[in-house]
Amino acid sequence: MERFVDMHCHVLPEVDDGAQSLDDTRKMLQMAHDEGVRYIIATPHYHPHRGKQPPRILRRQLRLVREEAAKISGRLKVYLGTEIYFGQDVPDRLEREEILTMNRTRVVLVEFSSVDSFERICQGIQQVQMGGYEIILAHIERYQSVLTDIDKAHHLVQMGVKIQINADSITGENGRKVKRYVCQLMDHDLVFCVGTDAHRPKVRPPHMKSAAEFVTKKYGEKYMRRIFFSNAGDMLLKKKKRDESR
Repeated sequence: MERFVDMHCHVLPEVDDGAQSLDDTRKMLQMAHDEGVRYIIATPHYHPHRGKQPPRILRRQLRLVREEAAKISGRLKVYLGTEIYFGQDVPDRLEREEILTMNRTRVVLVEFSSVDSFERICQGIQQVQMGGYEIILAHIERYQSVLTDIDKAHHLVQMGVKIQINADSITGENGRKVKRYVCQLMDHDLVFCVGTDAHRPKVRPPHMKSAAEFVTKKYGEKYMRRIFFSNAGDMLLKKKKRDESR
C-alpha cells in the first residue's frame, strides 16, 4: 500500500468552500485513505471571499476531523495549516498568529489570483519571506503569468520557493496545456510536493493514486516517492523532532 501526503486539502467541515458537513468530511477521509493517503494537511482558506475563520474555530474542527480519521485507521493522520490568499495584511496577521502556518512550522502555503502579474507574485512572496517564513506556492499551474514560461518557475525556486502542484493537473483533468506544464516542471525537477486541493466528495475529490502511477511510469518510483511523500513527510518529521526536544 502506498503512503502519500496530501499537502493541500479542504477537508475541515463548515469553514470554507470545502467540506460542507461532517458527512462530507467522512467521505473525503475514506476516499483519501482508499487512494493511499496516510497524512493530510488540512488547508482551509484564508481568503476574503472563501473563508476566514479564526484559528480557534479551525482547531475545534480539526479535533472533529481527527476523530473521524481514527475511525477509519489509526494510521490516517490529519494536521492543520492554511491556504493563504496573499494580501498586504498577511505578514502582520501571521506574526499575530491570526493565520495558521503549516503544522505550526515557519512554512506557509500561499496562493495568488490566477491573473496576478509575475511581478506581484514575486513581491508578495518576498514580503512574507521577510517575516522569516518559508513559502510553498499553491498550485503554480493556475497562474497565467507563470504558465507561459518555465524560466519563471526556475526564478521562484531560486528565490527559495517550494512549488506545489495539484494531482488532477498531472492526470490532465485541468487540460492538456496544464498537464504539459506540470510535466515540464517535473522534467526540470522543480516540484516540491503534490496535493489534491480536494474540496468535496464530488467536487474535486481527493484522488491521488492515478497521478502517482503516472509519475512512477514516467519519472520512476524514487522521484514519485519524493514529491508525493518524502519532501512533505520530512517537514512533518522536523516539526515532531522540535516538539520532542522541548
